[in-house]
Formats: sequence, C-alpha cells, structure tokens
Amino acid sequence: MQTLQDRRARFMALHQETRAFLMPNPFDKGTTQILEGLRFDALATTSAGYAFSRGLKDAEGLITRDMALSHAAEIVAATTLPVNGDLENGFGDTPDEVAETVRGAIEAGLSGCSIEDFSTDPVAPFYSQELAVERIRAAVDIKKRLAPDFVLTARSEAPIADPEHLEMTIKRLNAFAEAGADCLYAPELVKHDDIEEVLGRITKPLNILAGRQHFNLTRKELADMGVARLSIGSGLARIAYGAFTAAAEDMKDSGTFGCFDRAVGLSDFDPFLKGQG
Repeated sequence: MQTLQDRRARFMALHQETRAFLMPNPFDKGTTQILEGLRFDALATTSAGYAFSRGLKDAEGLITRDMALSHAAEIVAATTLPVNGDLENGFGDTPDEVAETVRGAIEAGLSGCSIEDFSTDPVAPFYSQELAVERIRAAVDIKKRLAPDFVLTARSEAPIADPEHLEMTIKRLNAFAEAGADCLYAPELVKHDDIEEVLGRITKPLNILAGRQHFNLTRKELADMGVARLSIGSGLARIAYGAFTAAAEDMKDSGTFGCFDRAVGLSDFDPFLKGQG
C-alpha cells in the first residue's frame, strides 16, 4: 500500500529528472480525479482556483491557513499522486508562522509546498531579502525534522522588467537555495533568455509557470533548457470558470441555447469519477 512517504519520495525524484514534468492544479475533488485519470505525474493546489470555488477573490488574507490546509487534505485524499500545496506567503509574516504552516502541510499529507515572499503590506509588498531568507530557513528546519523528503519551493514574486530586476531575482533565488529550498520559482519568468540566464546561475531545480496567457514556449523547449517543473497555477480554473460565465452570458443575452452544443456528455466523465449508478 502506498504511503505518504512514498508520495514524497516520488515527488522529490521527479525534480531530479530535469524534464519539465507537468504539475497541473485542480481546484476540487472532481478535477483532481480527472487529472489523475489523465496520468499526470503530480498535482498542485491553486490558491486562486480554491478562492473562486469559495466565492472569494484571489486576494491575500481571504483564505486562512486552516481553510487552505483543509482544502489540501481533501485534494490529497482524492488522488494517489503527489500533491504540492500553494500556501501563498505561509499565512504569516514571521518565520515561526511559516514553520507552523509547513508543519500543517506535512500533516495534511502534502508532498511539498511553495512559500512566496509577497507580503500583505501595500507599502512594502515584498519581504526584505533578510526576512525572506529567514522565513525559508524556518520552513527548511521544520521539514527536515518532520519529513526530510518534503519538497520545499521558495518563490520570488517581484516583477522582472529589466536586467536589474532579473539580477535581483537571481540573487534572491540563490539565497533561498543556500537556505535549503529544494525548488526555486519566480512566477514572473516568461522570456526564453531570462529563463536561460536563471538556469545558468542557480543550482536547484526551477519551476516555471506555464498556465498563463501568451506563453509561447513549449514543454520540450523548456525541458531542453533544463527546467525541472511546469505548474499551471489558476490556469485550468480560469478556463473552467470562463467557459461557465461565457455560456451563461450567451444564453441570457441571446435567448438561444447553442452554447450547450459544446457541452460534453454526462458519461464522458465516468472513467474519472468514483461511484456506481
């Protein structure tokens, strides 16, 4: 019987293969089972997708730690795949609060999680590098004690608008690596040359956010560059909610129902879902 430790070991091993494995983000039990049925290697929660499902905006502070971890546990229970948790900024500013979040992530059965350096302070939206590194170090310390093979991803959220910004991002990512992060992630990395520059100057696996508009690099191109992991973020959730909204607006505005010609049959989902009848 597969254990949570087995899942963590599988997840850690995936990061060593440097093949840009796909890690899509379901937002409920049904979408989790569909993605497992499609034979992806691993999954991740999406804070935005979960917020939408709760009728909330994607904004810091609306989803609590308990809500996020309860949702993560539900996703973990719905699949046999490793699951990474999108745990935003760790639900607190201090290293101790981040450590408590990582403890909860391990207890929820997650195989890894990401911690970002975006604060809730509009005046200083990003933690100083010193504090950001302390927060990652605290996360590393707790995971080493409880589950050494838990994959900790450290995120640098700052915009990358010019070479100076890119240099600052690389500096911060390397500081996270030195603090013990297992995987590095800068969501604003989009351009081929910027990604190559980062890959040439870091020593830990890199995650790239591929679930975004106008992202023109292919999985093969990213794998050939040396990217380890591709996450989709809220991309699938936005497609799902966008299609729902478009169909609802269409029937309301036009008074016709051609939008349902695009709907799949009820039985089309049966291979992915549980139960009889």
